[in-house]
Amino acid sequence: AATKQVRSERTLMRLLDAAEELLQERGLSGLSIPEIVRRADSSVGGFYGRFRDKNELLRALEERQFRELEGLVDRLVDSRRWSGAPAAAIVAAATTELVGAVRERKEILGAFLWRATQDVDVREEGLAFRQGATVRLRELLLSECPGEFSHPDPELAIDLAVQTAFAFMQQHIVVGETRSGDRILSDEELAHELTHMVCAYVGIKALPEMAKDRRSGKQELGGTQ
Repeated sequence: AATKQVRSERTLMRLLDAAEELLQERGLSGLSIPEIVRRADSSVGGFYGRFRDKNELLRALEERQFRELEGLVDRLVDSRRWSGAPAAAIVAAATTELVGAVRERKEILGAFLWRATQDVDVREEGLAFRQGATVRLRELLLSECPGEFSHPDPELAIDLAVQTAFAFMQQHIVVGETRSGDRILSDEELAHELTHMVCAYVGIKALPEMAKDRRSGKQELGGTQ
């Protein structure tokens, strides 16, 4: 019985892995049960033995993605990682993690965003994740870096700044890129500018290397005199 359960679990993981690969390659419109089954080296009967339909598969995939993202947040807000670190360093790490998570999961997250407009359960789960991540990052910043914020209401400012960063990256997912004029921003530039945005609004002193990078960027865009 135990061996059968292990085989069943492995088949389930292969089906989810195959669905995730297809979403990344083709998006939601290219996700088909026959192709999922083929890639998973399974069978149609094996698929329907675990899922009623494609929507139920997507819910299982969404739950797995949220667990992975929760793990990312767990590692980010571990206070042992930040003992004595300035607030700007925490913000920079958070924006880098956010941009990296989107880069690795852009098509999958795009599919989830679309499904959130159609399915209240998906929408509520996404909102709960965002709210939880916001609260945990706010608590980390306020506990590790008290007194570093010039905004008159740091708690409110951090909440709104994190929500703004999430909204910014949601637009990035939907549009597929972020531009400044005719220039497409790289992931590194996105993370860098999001860090500046959050720090400026919350009133956190930027790290010296951040200010240096910004001056260099302006010279490159404007040309040297």
